Amino acid sequence: MRFLKLRPRRRWLLRLVAALLLAAGAAAAVRTGESEWAARHFRAAMERAYALSVRAGFEVREVMVIGRRQTTPEEVRSALGAVAGSPILGVDIRAARMRVEALPWVQQAEVERALPDLLVVRLVERETLAVWDRGRDFAVIDRTGHEIPDLDPRDFADLPVVRGEGAAAAAPAILAALGQEPDVARRVTGLTYVSGRRWNVHLDWRIRIKLPEEGAEAAWARLAQINRERRLLDGDIAHIDMRFDGRMVLRMVRNETAERS
Repeated sequence: MRFLKLRPRRRWLLRLVAALLLAAGAAAAVRTGESEWAARHFRAAMERAYALSVRAGFEVREVMVIGRRQTTPEEVRSALGAVAGSPILGVDIRAARMRVEALPWVQQAEVERALPDLLVVRLVERETLAVWDRGRDFAVIDRTGHEIPDLDPRDFADLPVVRGEGAAAAAPAILAALGQEPDVARRVTGLTYVSGRRWNVHLDWRIRIKLPEEGAEAAWARLAQINRERRLLDGDIAHIDMRFDGRMVLRMVRNETAERS
C-alpha cells in the first residue's frame, strides 16, 4: 500500500480542487429551484474542477487489486469504470464498489483512492462448496449456500453433489459438521436432504449412510471413530443406518443385514 506524500504545491492544488468541488456543489444546492439551469452549470463547474485536478496529477494511473484469485484484473477494471487518465476525484466509490460486488466470484469488495493516482480494490471472493442438483439442471453453490452464476458444474467434479428440496440452503451446516472428521469427509461424494429434516450421505458413490434427524454430528463422529478402529468403511458395505440411538444397522453388498452397537 502506498501512502500519500504530496509536495507543498500538490497540497495547495488539492485544496484548490476540493474547494472548487465544494463550491460547485454549493452552487447547485442554492439553485435547486432552477433545476435545468443548476444542472447545466453544476456539470460545467465539475468538469472544470476535474480538468484542473487532472492537470495537478490527480488522475487514474494504476489499479491495485488485493485478494484476487478467480476474478481477473480486466473484470475488476471494467467494473470500476475508471479508465486510465480519468479524474480520480470523479470516481464514484460507492457505485464502483457495487459494480465490483456484482461480479460472479466477488462476495465483498472495498474500493478506495490512494491519491494522487491509485485506486485500491480489496476483494473477498466466494468459495465453492458443492454442486447443487436442482432436478432440471446443476449449479455450483458457495459456502453460504448461494449459487455462483456463470460457472459450468462439469468443471467442479471434485465437489460433493447435494440434492433434495432445501438442500442448497442446508448444505453449509451439514458439510461443516462432516468436515470435523476429515478422514471420512474427504470420501463424501453426495448428500441427499430427506423431507427437509435429515441427510443421507454417500461415500465414494458406494456407501449410503442415513444420519439421524437429531444428533447427526455425534453420529458422524461415532462412525469416524469406529472406522479408525476397525476400518469399517473399507469393507463390503452398501448401507449404514444410524437413525437408531446407539446402534448401527449395516447392509452388505450381498444384501445381508447386520447390527452393531
